[in-house]
Amino acid sequence: MRLFIFLAALLCTTPVFADEPEGFSWMRGCWRTETPRDAESSTTFTEVWIAPPGPVMFGYAYHEGEGAFQGWEQMRIERDDGGTYFVAMPNGGAPVRFRWDDILIRMSDNPTWNGWSAAFENAEHDYPQRISYRRTGNELTATISRIDGTDRISFVYRRIRCPANLRP
Repeated sequence: MRLFIFLAALLCTTPVFADEPEGFSWMRGCWRTETPRDAESSTTFTEVWIAPPGPVMFGYAYHEGEGAFQGWEQMRIERDDGGTYFVAMPNGGAPVRFRWDDILIRMSDNPTWNGWSAAFENAEHDYPQRISYRRTGNELTATISRIDGTDRISFVYRRIRCPANLRP
């Protein structure tokens, strides 16, 4: 009987990254800048996000331009007892944590925008101090800036079919 109750409880629980306001599954997939952000260098940025079972989501990004690989970054969104964090490791460097500032919102009641948004902050970091993501349909916009919004750089991605070499 205890086994039956335990199994019933497991079946009734919600997965950690379900499509709910506190989840980040809306970021899952392969994303690429459609046109070069910098026309002179023809740089293309790609981000890939996966959400295995558990309280963590993994991502990686790279950019290439002028016929060569330019750089890469490992990322994750993780939960612990202290909150939810975006952790970035540019070029495999030391992890930098940005705390989720509880602005994850689904704007389904807003007729001008129907999407998802999340922002993470670390005022102690040199730059960026704020990382935000916004998704509308098949467009994902990542923006980095200082806490006050200055020195803003945005990357507009389009969802792409994950090529075999990008799949986990």
